[in-house]
Amino acid sequence: MTVIGLVSIIALSVPFISSCKPEVQTVTATTTKTTVSTSVSTVTSTVTETVQLISVTDDAGITYTFEGAVDTIVSMAPSITEIVYFVGADDKLIGRTDYCSYPEEVSEVESIGGYYDPNKEKILLLNPDVVLADSIQCTTGDVEWLQSQGLTVIVIAPSDIEGVMRDITLVGELSGHHSFAADAVAGLQDRINAVCSALGGIDETEKPSVLHITWFDPLWTTGEHTFMDIIIDMAGGVNVFADVEGDVQVDLEQAVIRNPDIITVVTDHGSESSFYGVIAEDSPFKETNAYLNGHIYIVDSDIVCRAGPRIVDALEIYAGLLHPDLFS
Repeated sequence: MTVIGLVSIIALSVPFISSCKPEVQTVTATTTKTTVSTSVSTVTSTVTETVQLISVTDDAGITYTFEGAVDTIVSMAPSITEIVYFVGADDKLIGRTDYCSYPEEVSEVESIGGYYDPNKEKILLLNPDVVLADSIQCTTGDVEWLQSQGLTVIVIAPSDIEGVMRDITLVGELSGHHSFAADAVAGLQDRINAVCSALGGIDETEKPSVLHITWFDPLWTTGEHTFMDIIIDMAGGVNVFADVEGDVQVDLEQAVIRNPDIITVVTDHGSESSFYGVIAEDSPFKETNAYLNGHIYIVDSDIVCRAGPRIVDALEIYAGLLHPDLFS
């Protein structure tokens, strides 16, 4: 499968995106096939076929055009790998990172190394039709290097749930699973709508305040313009650190002063027990509403931290934690 054209459609100022723009070129493609059939005499006929072009625009604002669906894909992020499986394109996946853990059968796919330090030479040897990368590989220069070696690299880096839906559709188009992806996205949207409908009648005063902890010592949380801030808001809560931006380190005393009603702690390769022990047992949060009311919860980091289809699972989980009276 050959990419036949790419066009930059927007100029973005975001640093990781600006480093991901390939050389711009535009190519129009048609294919002429000559077939020879033999009976009593030899007859030569020429059949002109129209190539089914597939065009997709990635999260760096670059439009790529392909002659039909791609046959082989390398994924450079766990969230992207989950999208590939979600649209039924797992048979095209020939490379994934060590951190790609879902679904379980992904372990049978060739590894390209780490998420932050992929083996780029191995990706070259795999020679996929397309590499799917996220924002991290843009900032590390991996995308630029792979493009310089002639590989087609598409950036999958959604910033919100709508972006996740677009990227699921993109991978579906790219892999020739458009109809399947469309149905899958519709199913996710139905689940989102169900949550929003159930929460439609709650008052602002009924929204609990939430502290989402991603690391304890030092204390890290998620502020505005993060997936967890969006999830907390959609699930009918208020992020206690919505006044800061991004994933940030915050002062422990400040977190306690903000007196969250609910505290969620992510799992992190087995360290959740120590996180939970410090926060829920010998706790600096013992005067907070969350501690006093027993509303400190462990959540699966793979579900809440990956910008893939399971982000809707995260929404349902948080809606249930924040409003158990509305969700069974």
